[in-house]
Amino acid sequence: MGAYRVKSKSNWRAVLAGAALACAALLAGCKALTPDPSLDPTAREVYAQVRSRSPALQARLAPGLKTPQAIAQLEQVRAYIPPGEPTAGAMIGWNVSTVVGQQQTAVISHEYDYPGKVVLAQVAVQRPIGAKAWTVTGFHVQVATLAELEGVRFTLAGRKPGQYVFLAAMAASLGLMLAAVIKVIRSPRRKFKWLWLPVALLGVGAFQMNWFNGFFGWKLMNVSLIGFTAVKGFSRFDTWQLSFIFPLGAILILAGVLGRPRPTKARTEPTPAPAAVDPAS
Repeated sequence: MGAYRVKSKSNWRAVLAGAALACAALLAGCKALTPDPSLDPTAREVYAQVRSRSPALQARLAPGLKTPQAIAQLEQVRAYIPPGEPTAGAMIGWNVSTVVGQQQTAVISHEYDYPGKVVLAQVAVQRPIGAKAWTVTGFHVQVATLAELEGVRFTLAGRKPGQYVFLAAMAASLGLMLAAVIKVIRSPRRKFKWLWLPVALLGVGAFQMNWFNGFFGWKLMNVSLIGFTAVKGFSRFDTWQLSFIFPLGAILILAGVLGRPRPTKARTEPTPAPAAVDPAS
């Protein structure tokens, strides 16, 4: 008995050590996601130079952006930017890719606040490996009023009938899975009982909707667990994306097709033989 306890403690120590290593790896991965410190100021400077028509911008542009056609397009983009200085600005995303031994490319996204408007600016840059200065290869802006951004928020008012149907189906999918999980937990089955929990969360197909405009899509060739998502990007311009799956496993468990405990066989006691009667008594 004492040996068993020592072994159990060692197992727990191994589990805790593994969890600590996993947390350390996760933290190291998060630190690795930190962008290059030069990206944020570079993108801010490029935006300010485009907005103010600074001659210093020409030195940053790639050769493809110095053609008359590219310059004309840049002027069209500049016309969308509200006049004056932005009241606030923040980096909301970046995407960096590296070709080993050749170059780095990056796309940096910022949001700038103006009275009654918000600007989403994306600056694409590149540089050779080992270089410090970035070259601008693209510039894109998107402008929206505060009233327009209100429509991007997740609200129930003013939506199309199909959106309400999708939301109800989404809630039903999750509700059936939870009901199936509860049924599995409360089942009198003892052997392999917990193996039915993943089945309760198993679904097929995938149904997606953009909550902003009601755009609907689906995939039939898909098998996944839970599949219930409601995600939105970090930008105020990003819309809510909803999705759910058809809860096939939950339906089969609730209907009793799967996960039903086997009927126990009644034990029959042997009938005792009748006692012999002695005629002489």
